Amino acid sequence: MAAGDVTAESFSNRKACLARAREHLNNRAFRAARNTLDKGLRQWPALAFEHEYLTLLGHVAWRQRRLREARRCLQLAARQEDCHVEARYLLGRALLDGRRTEDAVRVLDAVLHDDDELVPYRVHAGGALSVAYSALGLNKSSQDALEKSAGFGLISGQLLADEGYRLMRIGAYPEAEVQLAKGLQVDATCEDAFFRLATALMIQNKLDPAQEVLAYGIEQSPENVNFYELMARMYEMRGQHKESAAFLKRALEVSPECDGADAIRFELACSLYHAGRLEAATLAFTEMIQQHPRSELRRLAELRLTALQARQTGAKAARLTGFPRKLQKRAFCAPNTLANVLSFAGKPVSQEEVAARVFRGGGTRWPEIFDYLAGVEGIAWRAYFGSLDLLRRCVDAGLPVITTEYWGMSGHALAVIGYDDTGRLVIAQDPRFLEPVEIPYAEFEQAWRHDDGLCIAVAPAGRKKHLPGISGDDERLVRGFVEALRAVGEGKLPQAAAAAEDLAQSAPEKQAPLRLSAEIALMQRDFKKVTAVAQRALKLWPDCFWALRFLGDAAWLTGDAAGALARFHAARQVDNRDPVLAYAMGELLLSIGQRKQGRALLVRALREDSRFHAARLRLAEDCFATGEDVAGKLHARLLIEYEPDHEKARALLAAKAGATAVITLADTARRVNESIQARQDAPPAQKAAPKKPPEEDEIEVDLDEI
Repeated sequence: MAAGDVTAESFSNRKACLARAREHLNNRAFRAARNTLDKGLRQWPALAFEHEYLTLLGHVAWRQRRLREARRCLQLAARQEDCHVEARYLLGRALLDGRRTEDAVRVLDAVLHDDDELVPYRVHAGGALSVAYSALGLNKSSQDALEKSAGFGLISGQLLADEGYRLMRIGAYPEAEVQLAKGLQVDATCEDAFFRLATALMIQNKLDPAQEVLAYGIEQSPENVNFYELMARMYEMRGQHKESAAFLKRALEVSPECDGADAIRFELACSLYHAGRLEAATLAFTEMIQQHPRSELRRLAELRLTALQARQTGAKAARLTGFPRKLQKRAFCAPNTLANVLSFAGKPVSQEEVAARVFRGGGTRWPEIFDYLAGVEGIAWRAYFGSLDLLRRCVDAGLPVITTEYWGMSGHALAVIGYDDTGRLVIAQDPRFLEPVEIPYAEFEQAWRHDDGLCIAVAPAGRKKHLPGISGDDERLVRGFVEALRAVGEGKLPQAAAAAEDLAQSAPEKQAPLRLSAEIALMQRDFKKVTAVAQRALKLWPDCFWALRFLGDAAWLTGDAAGALARFHAARQVDNRDPVLAYAMGELLLSIGQRKQGRALLVRALREDSRFHAARLRLAEDCFATGEDVAGKLHARLLIEYEPDHEKARALLAAKAGATAVITLADTARRVNESIQARQDAPPAQKAAPKKPPEEDEIEVDLDEI
């Protein structure tokens, strides 16, 4: 027990109470610090309005990962005129940890460039600002923030930890290890340095040293929730599910009301399930649902719970072993999935090589996938409008399946590599995640409807007979649909429309031909046909997302804003995860003068995808239109950093900052982006630091998913 852990029941004055709380905070005894503040508040209720108390409580809440409470307290403190800069700095950190990245940028940038504030806070604000920019993929701004901080001549463990994060984001893991190790030499208690060093080691499949680093971090800061979650993930990677569950339980004991407690409870239930403790998993899912009734994970938990309660003896499960775990770069979900499947089939290829052949206009379509596979020698493949039974047959035959799932109109490619009938789960290698994901059958089938389960099974040429058979009619239907998609891509809309209508007539049970017909009618601005096709679909499938969405688009384009909003809201009730729909609704609301709601939806679209350029441009335009030049300049500047030749963003910013400043920004951003892109795409031997030969499974990861 650390000195001073036992606090008095009363204090002689406010100053003594706050000093004791800060002592506990410095000792990383967060619960003791909160107890001290609670006792002080009972003794002096007016403390609740004092900025020093609010700052300390916000700091404690941030450390306990109670981020909503932290933001509330720190915002109240920061509004007071005589408030210390600590509150604003901590507010920026709390916003950043809560993934409100652009809000964090505004707060931290103000601290960094405030010449009247204390240097240590400005230095650390610059480090945190660099992390925020790195999280947004803005390499130039991230470097600039670190250079500004380094210019003060004050080096700290936290600043080195923030530099380590920037290096990790650009794939420079060996250099990141060095910086993070230096950070711990400077400050052996820096929590971010421990967490990021362990993460960097884990990404490189160095699990033993990663766990050693994290164990020492837990010893230094035993109330850090993030440490326990990361350790649980490492044990899960090793297949040690009981140990994983133990660390997740400890995370909940340390901070039962932390943000993300629902996710921890969900992961705990999954770990118990994987450990074979089915009754304990059932209780854990039940507890999660009861304690977090409004959680976004509730539906998944209910599906898992229902499967466990209805489980039958003798249910089958199977999973491919040795499937590659190289995760996607940029938006290469389809190229990555293709590369992984071909490597598994004995035809190794990189995702960059595949992307050069199939990646067009920011994405990949089915015709390009079909064309690419047709040119690969030494493999056999077959396309299907699939079913769960087909997936089981492929996995049982040792074959991965390339397919897509959809959130609204946003698609994502993955490889199905297993199934579990007890938990009623599809097991897939999702290229955004390090480990295979488990998707409940009901959730997967809903996400599959967009393309009627279109999928491709791939096998080595010598195992062609293991591919499930397909009837001639079904094969013609698949080929016809892909050719209709090809015609759309080539701009042959009348030909594509006729093909889609023929397919809809010959296979009325399929959604995809009807959807394609509605899409083409929308392109041709034949709103009467859009309405007819969408209503036809809704009669067959009342919760059909794309039909509701297209009805909204048709209403909007014909001037019926109220009708469009009603349809869009109905679509969001079916699936609210689609950033494109959030953007469409934001645009519509702005156009009818509902600025607050419109901006909120545009911000939501950006939180889902920080590179959603249309949403960012619209926000910049609206901010400038209302005289909010600071926010407008931020959005325009970020957009130019992403896309230096974006003409509209350059014109907007030039009107406020001058053409010379815009040209300089664009040129510098282009050089930085190109240098980092060259590093990421270069073979290992050409990189600044040579990479170790890959171990059994080479792992690449997107840090957003850690």
